[in-house]
Formats: sequence, C-alpha cells, structure tokens
Amino acid sequence: MGARAARAIDWTARGCRVALAASVAVVGVGLAADFGYTVPLEVAIQRGLAEAGSAEALEARARTALDGEDVALARGLADLGEELGRPLSTETLARLAAAEAPSAVAMRNLRGAARGFATGEVDGQASLAGALASDLTVIGDVRDIAREGAKMARGEEHSALILGLAAAGVAATAATYATVGGAAPARFGLSVMKAARRTGLMTAEFAADLGRRIGRTAARGGDEAAAGAKGLSALSGAATELRAVGRTVGTTETVRLMKYVRSVDELPELRSFAQRFGARSRAVAELIGRASLRAFRATIRLAEFLVGHLIAVVAWFGSLVAGAVSNLAFRGLRFVALRA
Repeated sequence: MGARAARAIDWTARGCRVALAASVAVVGVGLAADFGYTVPLEVAIQRGLAEAGSAEALEARARTALDGEDVALARGLADLGEELGRPLSTETLARLAAAEAPSAVAMRNLRGAARGFATGEVDGQASLAGALASDLTVIGDVRDIAREGAKMARGEEHSALILGLAAAGVAATAATYATVGGAAPARFGLSVMKAARRTGLMTAEFAADLGRRIGRTAARGGDEAAAGAKGLSALSGAATELRAVGRTVGTTETVRLMKYVRSVDELPELRSFAQRFGARSRAVAELIGRASLRAFRATIRLAEFLVGHLIAVVAWFGSLVAGAVSNLAFRGLRFVALRA
C-alpha cells in the first residue's frame, strides 16, 4: 500500500513539472506569435456592439439612413437602440414614424418599382423590390438572357454570371410550376443573387466562387435549358440558404446583406446571423462595420486573455510551481507513505 502511494506521489511530482514546462512554452510561443483564438459569433457581436454601438453612433447612422430614404436600416437601428438601452432621439423617431406612414411608403414604392420591374436597374429600395418581382417571374430572367446574350454575340462586355443565374432562374421557374412550388426556395435564392450582382452588393469573392460553381457544371456545347438545369443543381444549396434568410429579414434586406458574404460556404453563417438578429441584422452589420460575415468572429489575443483572467492564471501557475519545486514536501509525503 505504501509503495503504491509513493509511486503515485512520484508521478504527481513529475506531472506537475511537465505541465509547468508545457504551460511556459505555450504562453511564450503564443505571446511571441501574437496568438489568438476566435470566440462564438454571439459573443463576438456583443463585444462589437459594446464598442461601436454608442448612442451617438446609433443616432448618426439612423439620421444618415433616413436622409438616404433607407427606412429599413433606420428601423433596424431604432430597434437595436431599444435592445441596447440606447434609444434614438425623439426627433429621429418622429422622422422614422413619418417615413413609415402608409402614404410615404406608397409614394416611394411608386417612384421606383415600375422602373425596376421593367429594366432590372436599381437605384433604391423600391426599384430593388421591382427588380426582384420581375426576377421571381420568368420575365426578368428572359430579359437578362436576351440582354447579356446579345452583348456576348456582339463581342461586347457582358456578365457571364448574370447570364448563368438567369438561365438557372428559367429552369427554377419551370421546376416551381412542375412541382407546384417545390422549387420556390431555389427560385427566390437565384433572384437574390442576381439582384445582388446587378446592384454591386455582391462581393467580388462571392461572385468568383459562384462563377466557378456554375462553370464546373455548365453544359459544354449544350443549349440554354441544359445549362440552366445544371446551374440550378449546382446552386440549389446556396439558394435554399438565402430563402431561409429571406423568411427572417425579407427580400430586399437579404440582398443588402450579401455584401458581407465572401463565399457560398458562408451562407449558413448568414442564415444564423439573420435568425439571431432578425430585422436588426443589417443595423448590426452596418454598425460594427466588418468587411465580411466571418470577420464578425472577433479574435481574442492571448495577452488580453491572460490579463482578463489574471487571478486564475496566477493560481494555475502557482499551483504548478508549488507542485514542481516542492521536492521536500513530496519527499516527506513519500516517506510517510512508505512507513504506512
């Protein structure tokens, strides 16, 4: 019994020495390399809002949004201010209420929706809604195929991505009717991607990733229908993710959030982000001001972590040092164990 206890004490002492050496090595290398680790999205965003979401910042951004007739962003900022306990001023809230009045909404929509539906060109939220409405029918896709196809035939600069998305959109519309709405999520997602590309809200990285996926499945030497069907197959997952975002924040807000996505693989993160913040999603994104969705995951530096948990770190190192250098105490315990 005593010999076993002595061996256990010996191994404990050795373990403390190894743990101390490993801890010192990890901290040394980490500090030298400015090592960091990412924290969960929810925690990272709350940290970002604490830093950037001051009452003054919310107020300034809400006024700018109202000046540009971006009522959806202003409403998101107002709701976010309430959540953070930093409400907007009475004057700004009054301007927002006036902008949300039915008569004001109708006037804004009439100015832009018809032009967006007919041409696909976008210069504001109303024309964006009109362009999306045309894309959700086959009209917008046929128009874009004819326009981009004619440019390509004349040797002019054209958008191969718009052409590919339009062809996939025609296939999605046909599949939607054939399946009595079964392909509607894909139809919606394709329209969102096409609108984001046309308005410049799609990042260059996302466009390149999307173009590669369409290019890998495009029918070589086939007709538009075959190319569209294969493009739809390649993009169905991405389109479905965007449909989930649209159910949460609406169509136009989904398009505007595309400027924070760098690749198709980031779309599930966009869905989680939108489901967490709802109508406030774009307000959060605009306020924190990150370049991409993945960048919302703040990095905690090792030095910051050590300072923030100084007491725990001191206790940890103290216990390891005590265990490693207290040979006399270990020898005493070993002696007692052997005598037992």
